[in-house]
Amino acid sequence: MTRRPGREVAAPAPGRSAALGFLCMLPLLLAYEATQAGGSRSAAEAALSLPLAPFGEAAGAVRLALLLAAGLLALGFAWRAGPGLVPRLLRVTSEGVLAALLLGPLLVLLLHLLGVDASGLAFTAPGGSPTLAQAARLLGGAAYEEILFRLGAQSLAFLLVLRVVRRAGLGERAGRGVADVVSIGVASLFFAAAHLSDLTAFLGAGGEPFDGAVFTWRACAGMLLGVLFRWRGPGVAAWAHGPFNLALLLGAGPDVFL
Repeated sequence: MTRRPGREVAAPAPGRSAALGFLCMLPLLLAYEATQAGGSRSAAEAALSLPLAPFGEAAGAVRLALLLAAGLLALGFAWRAGPGLVPRLLRVTSEGVLAALLLGPLLVLLLHLLGVDASGLAFTAPGGSPTLAQAARLLGGAAYEEILFRLGAQSLAFLLVLRVVRRAGLGERAGRGVADVVSIGVASLFFAAAHLSDLTAFLGAGGEPFDGAVFTWRACAGMLLGVLFRWRGPGVAAWAHGPFNLALLLGAGPDVFL
């Protein structure tokens, strides 16, 4: 491929690689799997596991085998992408943890701008001492949610909207902007709705009744995570989502998990 004189091709952001992102998610997913038996399930994991229903009681073992196989495949792709795999993994996770620290203040600011009363979110520490199993389920559940809502729903919505706006004759740059806005919005509403008991009951996962302030909290969080996913990739989004939920479990904010 020829390059125009004076133009440099920018290297992709390290965290935007799907293979690298999945490798970064894998410890979170495996932590979830290690504590899944007999515990509460993430609605995202339950939804992603629906195709495994024919395996019955062996579905968990099959899911674990698929995760490990996908991890090996991702390792191969990430290894071929260039040297310095460990520094790239550390960069993605550190970016995610940094984003987790910023997520709370940004959410509070968004709620304030939207006129939502944050006091209704019960900014109190959850009762009792959290267990390692609870922490692992929150971390891994967050990774499963990033796979379902960002890597899945948001990416699919982006491709569909982009196809529509291209057919409508919108320019490439404007079309991608429209596709980004619509896909982030759709995935965010899907993300917030997926925590409602009316939608999660058939999955056998926990859920909550509708509350306007809580729904808005999660939808705003979904938008921020959607922007982060689009900007820095799935690994960074998962490592922002998981530690943020862990901080909530430890009482750093409202007892309303994402």
